[in-house]
Amino acid sequence: MNSTYKDRNLQLDGILLTQFEQGREVPALIESLAQRPGSLTIQERMMISRIVAAVGARRGKPVTVAIGSPSIALAAPILQFIFGAGKHLNCIAIDPRRAVRDSAFAEDLLAPLVSAGFAADAREAIGRTRNGKDFLVAALEHTDGNEIRAVIDQFEGGRSGLLLVRDYAMVHAATHYEYGRLKGLRLLELPDGSGELLSLPC
Repeated sequence: MNSTYKDRNLQLDGILLTQFEQGREVPALIESLAQRPGSLTIQERMMISRIVAAVGARRGKPVTVAIGSPSIALAAPILQFIFGAGKHLNCIAIDPRRAVRDSAFAEDLLAPLVSAGFAADAREAIGRTRNGKDFLVAALEHTDGNEIRAVIDQFEGGRSGLLLVRDYAMVHAATHYEYGRLKGLRLLELPDGSGELLSLPC
């Protein structure tokens, strides 16, 4: 089946590669931007896709994305490509440049992120979200215990958002389920090995 892709810079007709279709841009962007695309696990790919889906589901309403996981930092330039640097998206990420291919395309996407300033670590990324009222999407490592609890605290305080935890299902990983449960929230272990907490206050 042939398809067409068009944006302000490019038009492609008769495409046989479905990755260029709208709605399938994340796999294509991973292949285009990642220094070693094959090194990303299915869990990391799923987390990047869920971040994109969460931002897209807001339909232009304000969102803050805080990426404190080096393995997921590639999501920052992907968000830049899909959603641009509009007023509705505030992306706070640790520096993704080590994981990004050296290309003019990548440089263009990284430029606004560099000027906004990268977070030094997960602690700073989450710290910079503390006073926000918009929808929060946070992606962290299972070892970022204090930061995971800080996000849960924000959700308990009435902020809506999505928390994604890489390698949450690892046997030796500390569980934050009980901390969330005591605050009326449920952190779920997903089949890909990640953890997810969705907060949608009434």
